[in-house]
Amino acid sequence: MEKTVKFGGKDIRLAYSVFTIISYRNTFGKELFEDVERLEKLIAKNKTDSRAIEVLFKIIYSLHKPFYSDSFDHFMQSYQLSVFTNEHEMNELVKAIGELLSEGKQPSNGAVYNPKK
Repeated sequence: MEKTVKFGGKDIRLAYSVFTIISYRNTFGKELFEDVERLEKLIAKNKTDSRAIEVLFKIIYSLHKPFYSDSFDHFMQSYQLSVFTNEHEMNELVKAIGELLSEGKQPSNGAVYNPKK
């Protein structure tokens, strides 16, 4: 599945596949869905600090990686912190990420898949 959203005034393409999960682990040494849960907990506690920003950028980068050949550091440097002040763009980005990642958690028959930890 693929989506295009505005982020920082730029159109950014995002895609989710098995590659995303493996690439995330290989790039960051962590499990994608564990970091998604961590981000959800930070947001629920209204703690959008540097940890939340870092995890969000890691997720965005991993979803954008099929269309982007540069490093994570370069990706982060291409944005100013002001990207988080555009509420509309942030809402659309979070919605797109949620749709892409929830697609990966649901089998094609519509049943909800809950992997055991």
